[in-house]
Amino acid sequence: MIIKRTIAAATLASIASVAFSAELPLADPISAKIFLELHSIQKLSADIRPLVSAPGEAFRVIDGDFLALGNLRIRLVGIDAPKAAQQCNTASGSFWDCSAQSSDRARNIIHLAERVDCFSSDTGNHGLYLASCQADGRDVGALLVEEGLAWPNQDQGYYLSESNLAQADEIGIWQAYTQPPWEWRMQQH
Repeated sequence: MIIKRTIAAATLASIASVAFSAELPLADPISAKIFLELHSIQKLSADIRPLVSAPGEAFRVIDGDFLALGNLRIRLVGIDAPKAAQQCNTASGSFWDCSAQSSDRARNIIHLAERVDCFSSDTGNHGLYLASCQADGRDVGALLVEEGLAWPNQDQGYYLSESNLAQADEIGIWQAYTQPPWEWRMQQH
């Protein structure tokens, strides 16, 4: 979803590059305003480049929503994966190690990718970035949510359609009610 917005911004930037201020009617303030808006989008889209781009095997997967590359630490934007000590409920009333499964799947997606690109608008507090990562062009966060191995982040609103699909199929974390990580963390403290 984040990538779709990036593509839309790049498309608008291309449109803006076609428009020249000399072509605008002198007494048309609306056309001038549109031109300035498109010009701003064009400048913004020129700044979109990966925070990091590396072979997938170069990354360490700490857990389902946390990666590292050297001293660079990346928290996947828009998702909240089960935490290390957290267990998830099954439809039969037992538990499964959803944290390990989420981490293993993230590791599989990342390490099998020839190229992983992570994009961030975050400034990176002490080497920690909030970023969207693509493994060979596939959004890692979207895949984890769609497979029922992570919740969409409650505050950001990304990946809701992927979450709805997993929930409708009752897969992964959606096979039975499991306390989301943000609630689970509050109980642990």
